Amino acid sequence: MDVALARLARLAFVALLPLPGTLPPTAPPLRAGAAVIECAALTSYDFSALPEAPTRILSATLQPASEGFSEYCSVKGYVASQVQFEIRLPTRDWNGKYFQAGCGGFCGSIPIGACDEALRRGYAVAAENSGHVGGITDALWALDSPALEIDWGFRSVHVVAVAAKAVIARFYGQPARFAYFQGCSTGGRQGLMEAQRFPDDFDGIIAGAPANRQNFLAPLAQAYLERVNRDATRRVILGTEKLPLISAAVYAACDGLDGLVDGQIDDPRQCPFNPEVLRCPDGLPGATCLSSAQVEVLHRFYDSPRDSRGNALYPGGLPRGSEVGWGLGNLVIGTDERLSGAGTFANQVLKYLAFRKDPPPDYDLYQFDFDTDPPRLREMAQVYNADDPNLAAFRGRGGRLILWHGWADPLITPYGTLAYYEDVVRAMGGSEATRSWLRLFLLPGVYHCGGGPGPDRVDWLTALERWVEVGEAPERLVASRLSGGAITRTRPVFPYPLVARYQGTGSIDEEGNFVPVLPP
Repeated sequence: MDVALARLARLAFVALLPLPGTLPPTAPPLRAGAAVIECAALTSYDFSALPEAPTRILSATLQPASEGFSEYCSVKGYVASQVQFEIRLPTRDWNGKYFQAGCGGFCGSIPIGACDEALRRGYAVAAENSGHVGGITDALWALDSPALEIDWGFRSVHVVAVAAKAVIARFYGQPARFAYFQGCSTGGRQGLMEAQRFPDDFDGIIAGAPANRQNFLAPLAQAYLERVNRDATRRVILGTEKLPLISAAVYAACDGLDGLVDGQIDDPRQCPFNPEVLRCPDGLPGATCLSSAQVEVLHRFYDSPRDSRGNALYPGGLPRGSEVGWGLGNLVIGTDERLSGAGTFANQVLKYLAFRKDPPPDYDLYQFDFDTDPPRLREMAQVYNADDPNLAAFRGRGGRLILWHGWADPLITPYGTLAYYEDVVRAMGGSEATRSWLRLFLLPGVYHCGGGPGPDRVDWLTALERWVEVGEAPERLVASRLSGGAITRTRPVFPYPLVARYQGTGSIDEEGNFVPVLPP
């Protein structure tokens, strides 16, 4: 592992070296481009000497136009040692730009479908597998594998960006003029990691619901939630059958606080719901109330995770208004026999990623000690966490960052993202100085990376393009909610701390009837 840490230090140093940059926003308008070589010819070029990213092209296959896509060249390969990727290159109508998509969970496969919209717009696009093969909730690949941990932690996105840009330059005879990255969850963490460690890779980054405190999030928040919802025999205390009851009580108390009863809570921090109102008179379980043990679980869910001395271990608990989302299979409610999805993820982190030396095979999250073990997480947090607030290099090269999170996210609390944003504001000269290159958007009623009662669809990429390329900062974006393929509600979203408020006339489902307001 000492060798791995030495390599980590070397890579961290390399991240500070100047890389070839893209043109500034004042560059001339882009022109559509066409390939200057045949698609199949890419396999004959040697990219093995690329600095930091020795690359091998395994195949290059021409894909005919279909289903809204123009003809493109599908390029598959890897960067040593195991970072697999796919690049898709429009052959005739390239827009001169590059787009790279992030992964989710532990990744382990290439999410090239996340690039579809950008490909339709004429981008050259790429995605990668984070340096290993596996499922998004399976981390066995990391067992005693420090090089793979580094790839997943921060290296894979960077080296694929280097490789893809080299392939683009060869295929079109010119480099991409602008480069963008978009990801959510682990992908949001990857985006922040790029801004922090490799600020020259992308002109603009969209980081959604980022797991940026990764090595603290899984053990100190997700494992904590699993543990506090188990009794001494590890039986689940608060089950999914109680979630409609809890959600109804929360919305009855808080839905109208913003002046509208519209099925979404605009800011859970303002919600005064107290779990005590649901306690059964005798403290025992009831059909329309909660047992004393269930009420205690609710208190802990809404509060920051804490050790036995009351010290907060992670910034914030589950937001009020997210309750229905707790039972969506990958969140905090499990069964007596198995862990929940979030608990499973945390368990994998603790077994294979969290510590410098992996624990014995029989280790699980029930053995983690919230009083004594948290300091042990700090060493590997240097590999996985993207929580450095100093983004001076990214700002200095003209980078633009859109940070967003759903206010009702039950998997990664939005309070952690808000805390990171405030850290950046403090480190980078205050709110006004920061908003010139970074903006945070918080979406009411939206779950993890989408879903929930609130409008969750936003054209982040167009907003970022206009900010980077013509200097038009995102002041008002439109979020849409779809049902059965039709738009049923639109709402404006404004840069934090502004919120949308109904003007008092017109449909509450039309974004034009809302204005920005600075809340108390």
